[in-house]
Amino acid sequence: MPYVIIKNMDKIEKKIKILLVDDDKMMRIYFRDIFWVHGRNDKYEVMIVSSLEEANEKIVDPLTKPDTIFLDVMMPVVGGNSSSEFHIKRCLDFISKIKQTPELSKTKIVIYSGQKDKSLQDAVNKLGVDGYLIKGELMPKEIIAFTDKLHESNN
Repeated sequence: MPYVIIKNMDKIEKKIKILLVDDDKMMRIYFRDIFWVHGRNDKYEVMIVSSLEEANEKIVDPLTKPDTIFLDVMMPVVGGNSSSEFHIKRCLDFISKIKQTPELSKTKIVIYSGQKDKSLQDAVNKLGVDGYLIKGELMPKEIIAFTDKLHESNN
C-alpha cells in the first residue's frame, strides 16, 4: 500500500490523500512541492490532475479516492465552451456530485482559485465547501496550516 506508513510496529497510519485539480502545470508543481518542502510527506499524499475528467477518475477509484480536494474553478475544456459561466457551472456540478454521492460526501472540498467574486464564493459555500483560498494570497506555510487545521479531527 503506497499510502501507508509505519511509525512503529504497533501503529499503522494512513496518509491523508489530497487531490489538486488545476490546469496550470506550474501551480500543480508548486502545490505538490509545498507539502514536500515543509516535510509533510509523512502525513499527506498529494495527487495532482489537470482536469475535472481526471479528477472524476480519481474520486471513484478506491486506491486514489481523496480525503480532500483542492479545486480550481476556471479550467479549460478541449473543444468546449470557454465562458466563465460555463466553467463555474462545471465546478458547481462537480461539487454537487461529490456532496450528493454517499461514499464521497465526507470528502473535504477547498476552492483554490484566483477568482475573488463574492457571488461565486457564496454559491460554493451553499454547496458545503470546506474553504475558499485565493491563489497567491497565502504563503506556503499558511496553506500547510490551513490543511492541518482542516484535518485536526483525523489526528
